[in-house]
Amino acid sequence: MDRPRHALIIANDRYEDGGLRQLRAPAQDAVALAEVLGDPQVGDFDVDVLRNEPAHAIRRTVERFFSDGRRDDTLMLHFSCHGLKSESGHLYFAARDTEPRLLEATAVSAAFVRHCMTRTRARRTVLFLDCCYGGAFSRGSSSVRAGGDLHVLDSFAGEKLGGGRGWAVITASDAMEYAFEGAELAEGAAPRPSLFTHAVVEGLTSGEADLDADGEISLDELYDYVFDHVRQRNPHQTPGRTVDMQGDVYLAHSRRRRVVPRKIPPALRAAMEDPNFYARLGAVAELHTCVESPDLSLALGARLALEEIEQNDIRVVADEARRALAKTELRPDPVRLDFGRVPQGSAAPHRGVQLLGPPLARSCTAHPAGDWMRTEETREGLDVSIDTSTPGRLVGDLLLKGAAGEAVLRVEAEIQPTQAPPP
Repeated sequence: MDRPRHALIIANDRYEDGGLRQLRAPAQDAVALAEVLGDPQVGDFDVDVLRNEPAHAIRRTVERFFSDGRRDDTLMLHFSCHGLKSESGHLYFAARDTEPRLLEATAVSAAFVRHCMTRTRARRTVLFLDCCYGGAFSRGSSSVRAGGDLHVLDSFAGEKLGGGRGWAVITASDAMEYAFEGAELAEGAAPRPSLFTHAVVEGLTSGEADLDADGEISLDELYDYVFDHVRQRNPHQTPGRTVDMQGDVYLAHSRRRRVVPRKIPPALRAAMEDPNFYARLGAVAELHTCVESPDLSLALGARLALEEIEQNDIRVVADEARRALAKTELRPDPVRLDFGRVPQGSAAPHRGVQLLGPPLARSCTAHPAGDWMRTEETREGLDVSIDTSTPGRLVGDLLLKGAAGEAVLRVEAEIQPTQAPPP
């Protein structure tokens, strides 16, 4: 991934029109996504963020973004905002100054974005749409259709780009559904946009989106990861995609890499199979040394050999292999994190966890039990933090999984609700 990579993140969570509900997620999403995409060890993108700008500024920036694209560039555009459907059934993205009756003039049309994508010289363009689709207007408004769905991806269907170029569109939810509650968008009309972008950020940051563990995260892998992540948490939301692209597009590096075991040297294999059990005990001691090596391929090959001895040899040799394996297991310290009582909405508290054991054991990935739990790798092990936005009791396991087995860390917290001010 040594070719130029550029990302433009457009986030709108504040709207001047009273009928458009203010959103909470886009601002936080933009910061988190910009961090992971801009990380040289992960996305390695040159990132720009446009937040709460008027429609004309967004259109100018989008057109310049695609016009400046060069042949070898990879371009990624991410929208996080309201998605709106006009009376004629066309899709628009709401800006800060969007007026429901003047969508063509005050919003950004999907047709405009697609036109910019078709004109770029860049060979690879990717569009992410994390939009809250809904009619946030009064029942009498003639600018919006209140009935019927519009499939978002239809707005990007058309002729192939040609010239060896390719593009992809991934959307948080393909169907646009409308619900009215007076003059404002009903809270249940559409999923919160943060679920989709959070899955993108989590998959890239943790490396879990690297499904084949080859050290790189492709567009297909990221979509599959996000699709499963979103569907597990909201069965009513189905991400969609359309792709016109040849070959794989890699969006990020990952620290997750499959360890391929190395074959045991012939002399050591011969000692493992020697009729003299003292020779086999010597082989166990040698394998124990190998399994603690920083060479993960050598260590995994040795560990598999110890497991083979444990299962197949006589008791005295098998017991020695079992003890050697026990000394090479992953040991988190501590094994339980209790954050205690934390005020709702306060800064996320952090706790450090040391990962003890040989390099093979410490080469593991963290699998949080829920979205409220966040993890980051550190030199000593892990930094664990929790989301304080929702009051209530939080209890869950953090599963640490690697080539040398698994370990479980218990995480608990009590998020105390914010006291309402007296009348």
